[in-house]
Amino acid sequence: MDAGLRRELAEKVREGARLSREDGVALYGSGDLAWLGGLAHEVRTGRHGERVYFAPAAPSEATEAVAYGEGSVAQTVDALLALRDRQDAGAGLLAVVPLAAGRVTGAEALKAFAVARLLLDNVPHVRAAWTAYGTQTAQLALQHGADDFAPAPGADDTLPAGELVELIQDAGLRPVERDGSYTAVREHEGPDPERREAPQPMRF
Repeated sequence: MDAGLRRELAEKVREGARLSREDGVALYGSGDLAWLGGLAHEVRTGRHGERVYFAPAAPSEATEAVAYGEGSVAQTVDALLALRDRQDAGAGLLAVVPLAAGRVTGAEALKAFAVARLLLDNVPHVRAAWTAYGTQTAQLALQHGADDFAPAPGADDTLPAGELVELIQDAGLRPVERDGSYTAVREHEGPDPERREAPQPMRF
């Protein structure tokens, strides 16, 4: 992606303009994950501040998984835009959960979170499902557009609330326990300044 297109896309995002199919394909084509993740993190921070919602188990809510990793980039973008159209028509989704349809690298997973956050301007939350990715990748997803830390839909796995709080704080963010409608149940302190301010970097 050349500098001019990158600047144009960043300006559209910061102005709150809706991104097009062409924009989505271009974002997926970016080789600069730091820039893409930073742009998505800017959007999620504008919506939720430093708050990360979490639930020890997967509560029942209006959530939908979006698959990526199979087919072309254009097909993945089309799937996201189809979901955006349904949300415009009144689907009432509270969260989207990017889930890999096959084997993907850590970088591909983080790119999927970032693009989902940037394209789905009408879906309030993007979930980092630690049951699907492991806790380290899920932590990193919180720096790439995700604001929700919970199991994937239908997953039976659970983690103690205290462990989830520590994982979110370790990512440099403020944990907020929620119910199934994303109403805050309990807000926790932000990260301890004596701890790391971000999760350990991933080896891609």
